[in-house]
Amino acid sequence: MMYLPKDDVVAGLQKKTRTIQIGIVAEPKNVVLPSRIVEYFIKESRYIFIMNRCICRTSNKCKDYPRNLGCIFLGKGVLKIPEKMGRMATQQEALGYLKRAREAGLVHLIGRNKIDSVWLDTGPKEDLLSICSCCPCCCLWKMIPYLSPGVSDGITRMPGVDVLVNEDECVGCGACVKDDVCFVKAISVEAGKARVDMGLCKGCGRCVEVCRQRAIELRIEDQAYFEKSIETIEPLVDVKSE
Repeated sequence: MMYLPKDDVVAGLQKKTRTIQIGIVAEPKNVVLPSRIVEYFIKESRYIFIMNRCICRTSNKCKDYPRNLGCIFLGKGVLKIPEKMGRMATQQEALGYLKRAREAGLVHLIGRNKIDSVWLDTGPKEDLLSICSCCPCCCLWKMIPYLSPGVSDGITRMPGVDVLVNEDECVGCGACVKDDVCFVKAISVEAGKARVDMGLCKGCGRCVEVCRQRAIELRIEDQAYFEKSIETIEPLVDVKSE
């Protein structure tokens, strides 16, 4: 589980967004954002380090998701990470790595996480930006349904993001309610139609991706959504500095 000091920000990222509608976005704490955001920081970063394994899935002996897809770290702090833990990478290598993680069903988290700078001994927390690729059975998402509201509410969908079901298209097939789809059990099938509990939903978009009928839609009601999201994360770590 990620430790979140009060001055740090960790945000969850949707695998990808298929439908974007265009509200004012309030300042988030730890929020769900589209994958386009993490790709922006990869492209802006001078230093990129890819871990050779996921320590969460490895320690839990994960059988459902790849253990060899670990965290990516950005910023000059990566220069202090021991070589045996992974490798330096180009932007294109990192983007390809993220794509493989999404295709494997993993959901990204991005942010400045003090615990990473401590256990990796990379210096000030402002020198390291963490990008994790999490699974539901071994990583942070596994714990969300069981945490106290004061903790779990710290990870939420971005204000202005909605997950909607088109009842005319939904056939109640149940693909969206399988155990490995919604990490927080926010979706159900009632009276033959999918239902989303927006009080639980974190907006990760996994249900959108598995819906064969394209009956579930991720809607963002803000034209400046991406820019505002980047403005929230960018001051945390200067990924361009030498």
